[in-house]
Amino acid sequence: MKIILIAALASNRVIGINNTLPWKLSADLKRFKALTTGHTIVMGRKTFESLDRPLPGRRHICVSRSYASDHLLPDPRWPEQVFWCGDLFSALKHLKREIGATNDIPIFVIGGAEIYTQALPLADALELTHIQSSFEGDAFFPSYAKMFEKTDESFLDEGEQKFSFAQYKSLRPENIFVRRANKSDVQFIANAQIKMALESEGLKLNPQKVEAGVMAVLNDVLKGEYLVAEDMSSQSHCPVGCLLLQKEWSDWRNGAFLWIHSLYVEPTHRRKGICHWMLTVAQEQARTLGALGMRLYVDKGNRDAQEAYRNFGMGGGHYDVFELEF
Repeated sequence: MKIILIAALASNRVIGINNTLPWKLSADLKRFKALTTGHTIVMGRKTFESLDRPLPGRRHICVSRSYASDHLLPDPRWPEQVFWCGDLFSALKHLKREIGATNDIPIFVIGGAEIYTQALPLADALELTHIQSSFEGDAFFPSYAKMFEKTDESFLDEGEQKFSFAQYKSLRPENIFVRRANKSDVQFIANAQIKMALESEGLKLNPQKVEAGVMAVLNDVLKGEYLVAEDMSSQSHCPVGCLLLQKEWSDWRNGAFLWIHSLYVEPTHRRKGICHWMLTVAQEQARTLGALGMRLYVDKGNRDAQEAYRNFGMGGGHYDVFELEF
């Protein structure tokens, strides 16, 4: 299957206001209909509720945390056309099993902002309408520049409004999905940290303490957020990498830096671009959040990690890290 995000966005990345479009562009609506008719469309609850009724000729997969199930549940009002699922990744895995990984049948993700943000690292392509004006809005398309390459663009106008239709292809490693971690990942993340500490610093960590520390993050978003890289090439869909994102406020700059911790890739999957891709996903998430930049610390003896971060474009800052452990 081929996951495609389709959206219209203003020059300031606005995609909506009050759950409606801030513009009227008939050419964009016609293009949306032409591309999505006959296919499955995936959306969040608010996007579905913004529709007067299910769109003809399309199967709707709606994602809402109100549904605890990771299976597709038919909507009793439209049991043949509309289905609900508790999270985006579970819905896409179900569709992959149904359609087949090697089949190029498109699945269109149509919004809203939160669903776009979650789907962006999973997407194979983007179909974007770039509106050459800025608009006021309360929903924004996530930052994507480092994750995709533009393959085509055509410029048009409708009345006084100038716009373009653009296509992009993903730069992610084949069969690697980066997603938000959930509680089912606790054992993998904890084991990854134990292996990393032993490998990089010769430290033997307490497994129970590490597992409790990981679960504390998964239970409290204010403590941070884990990303997990998953290899989708096998039926097991095994996790192969992870990292932790945490915010740090800077009063000097009146903004936040995003700190990267606990970055680990399984030895069997190293030098395949996975570390670079996880950092790229983190970078675009930081831009979407309006962060000032990204920071991390690395053991002075870990030359491989230092090389990977330099290759990504990160440099050694002019600060030294001092610590006092209790």
